[in-house]
Amino acid sequence: MASSSNNLDVNEHHEEIIRHYVRYSRDQKDIGLRSFHAAADDFKNQRLSDEAMMTVNEVNDFLNEFIDVLEKEFEQELTHQYRVNALLIKQLFQQAEQWFLKLNPNFDQLENRRLIDLIRDYEQQQLNKTKSKGNKEMNTLMDPINDTKSTVLLKTEIQKLQQLNGQLKQRLSKYEKDDEYLNQQLEENTRSFSNKEASFSQQLQSNEKRLKDVQQALSLAENELEKKFNQTNTYINMKKIIDKKNQQIRELRQQLTSDNNDEQDDED
Repeated sequence: MASSSNNLDVNEHHEEIIRHYVRYSRDQKDIGLRSFHAAADDFKNQRLSDEAMMTVNEVNDFLNEFIDVLEKEFEQELTHQYRVNALLIKQLFQQAEQWFLKLNPNFDQLENRRLIDLIRDYEQQQLNKTKSKGNKEMNTLMDPINDTKSTVLLKTEIQKLQQLNGQLKQRLSKYEKDDEYLNQQLEENTRSFSNKEASFSQQLQSNEKRLKDVQQALSLAENELEKKFNQTNTYINMKKIIDKKNQQIRELRQQLTSDNNDEQDDED
């Protein structure tokens, strides 16, 4: 891109467009000022009378109405100007979109005093040149996009790249969905395993508790059975017989012991 000799950092073609827009805006400013003066003159002709004196209240009313008229006129001019600017931006974006470009204006620079002063100086420079040339300038329009052979090929390549980019996005979307599905399956399996593990643990604890209850019940039943058996007549009779036999055995042992002692005395 060839840069012009100005300080705007744009090529000659774009400089010409800026110059045309500055001239257009200056003409709109002059039209707006004339509209202001016309509105003021109309208001004065309608409201002012031939009376030489006006009261304070009449002066206040006059000034308030005059301010309202100027405010409405000023609002109309500003509204018209920002709509024109929006239309200009729309045209730039449309031309950029034909080349599949996305423009990103820096709106923060619109309040940059240094850049605003740069445009002011450029406008004054162009105004001086216009006066020296006798105000002989041609209107400049934005050049349309010419579909030459090279531009057609370039657009075709851009379309192919966009199509390939779309296919890659679809594949990426499919991979993302598959990954999401696998993650969901993993989470479900993990939850299922955790639930089963918790269920098995609860069942084991329940079985252990039931086993302890059964063992305790068996122990109580055995004690109760033994207690009941000890209270039966058969048990009592058997116990008496056993006690009697034990008594007889003790007596026999004592007798044997006594006989052995007598035999030893005889031998001596």
